[in-house]
Amino acid sequence: EEPVAAASLAQVYKARRVTGEWVAVKIQRPDVLSIVSKDLYVLRRAAEVYQGLITQFAPQQRTDYVALLNEWAVGFYTELDFMNEANNQMKVKRLLSEQGLSSEGVYIPEVYTELCTRRLLVTEWVDGIKLSDCPPEEIREYIAIGQECFLTQLLQVGFFHSDPHPGNIIRMDDQTKGKIALIDFGLVASLEQEDMDNIVNAVIHLANKDYTSLVDDFINLKILPTDCDRAKVIPLMDKALSPYVKGGGAKRYEAELRKSYGMDGTAGGSVGGFQQMTQDALTVLNDIPFSIPPYFALIARAVVTLEGVALIGNPEYGMIMEAYPFVARKLLREDRPEIQRALQEVLYSSGDGTITVDRLVVLLNSAMGVLARQAGGAFVDLDSIPEQGVSMERALSYLASEQATSLRNILLDEAVGAADLLLRQSLRKGFSAATTAAPRLPFLSSFLPPPETVPGPVLLPTAGGNPAPAFLAPQVVLDEVAPSLDREEELYAISLVDLVKRTLGEDAGVV
Repeated sequence: EEPVAAASLAQVYKARRVTGEWVAVKIQRPDVLSIVSKDLYVLRRAAEVYQGLITQFAPQQRTDYVALLNEWAVGFYTELDFMNEANNQMKVKRLLSEQGLSSEGVYIPEVYTELCTRRLLVTEWVDGIKLSDCPPEEIREYIAIGQECFLTQLLQVGFFHSDPHPGNIIRMDDQTKGKIALIDFGLVASLEQEDMDNIVNAVIHLANKDYTSLVDDFINLKILPTDCDRAKVIPLMDKALSPYVKGGGAKRYEAELRKSYGMDGTAGGSVGGFQQMTQDALTVLNDIPFSIPPYFALIARAVVTLEGVALIGNPEYGMIMEAYPFVARKLLREDRPEIQRALQEVLYSSGDGTITVDRLVVLLNSAMGVLARQAGGAFVDLDSIPEQGVSMERALSYLASEQATSLRNILLDEAVGAADLLLRQSLRKGFSAATTAAPRLPFLSSFLPPPETVPGPVLLPTAGGNPAPAFLAPQVVLDEVAPSLDREEELYAISLVDLVKRTLGEDAGVV
């Protein structure tokens, strides 16, 4: 019988169990272990030679190419053990179910472990077609589900499918179990929580075009050393990464890169052309000692593969901007200290210790899929509320849900400060209005001191609970109870009132 699918390592057949279930039977090709071992041996020796040349002629480059190949080799060998693949498939199924992805349209076929061996894998048969063979409008719909699934694996559970190529993402015919199915879990990778948090920070900073902070993220991810020359790194980051954030795949990236160097025939590019691009390349090779961590290669492979499928349905697709709502939801939801710090970095941007209200609104909109973009549409504009944002009802509902636990913890502390600020402002305005409206004695008022400066008997609270009598002017009492707002506090109060006006109306803002 002819196989329904064939690859270099194995063939897949459709079969029926005696109990009636249709199954996919994956059978490893003969002698494939020997062939793979010989190939990896040759590649390992070549990597050692290449590593020696790099050490000799470009010692500033710190990528360990032998370790990089070793990571790939481990992946190849584990991929040849079908019992390992069965365990991977069951683990991903369990993790996604715990994250609620099974109810969102992602299905992982069952594994019949009692029938599996190192060279034989038997799983539930799924009828459907490759996602890449679907019409573009269907790809756009289903890739959003696949993207959520991949980001959950990568940034939430730290165990991800490293080979999501078109043949491994199936649009199911029977969608009672799910809309898309993931298959082939031979190549997977794991991430530590620290690395997941650093990638989250990197996505935030890249989408916000904050390359200064992105340097710190790359240092934490072991891509850049702690002693890197930031003055050289940041401009090159801008040139290399900004075209990628804009999306559109390799051709769009090339066009944007050529444009930035003035090599597209227009007057809008920067001066320098090919000579400047060559100089930048030499700077990267000679002056910036970057390295590629072994696990990062598997992430890059998975991202590039998933983007390739998404670009079929949306030629403008860009992973960073598409991932931003997921990251925003993660920031708002998790109350771990690392995520709280990342959230505070976004919200407390002004450096005065107070929340930037516009950024709070932008982040809430982002979490619900409405991005505020900078001019040109490439990056997130954290300081500009989107014109077609979510309604106040939706925002409040989201804020009250479990999806905003982290944000609520910050806002509870912030609410105390905001209430104190607004109360002080109200007291001072009310006091000023009362003293202005107070009746004055005719002809004598110009000779008498203002009433707010005239001392009088008052009762002051004490730590013991019993009020103590004092003889103070009303203005002195007010300054003690409600100190004047400094400039930063006044600006914050204005932003709070402005937010209320924009969301609840002018009358609410006046109140």
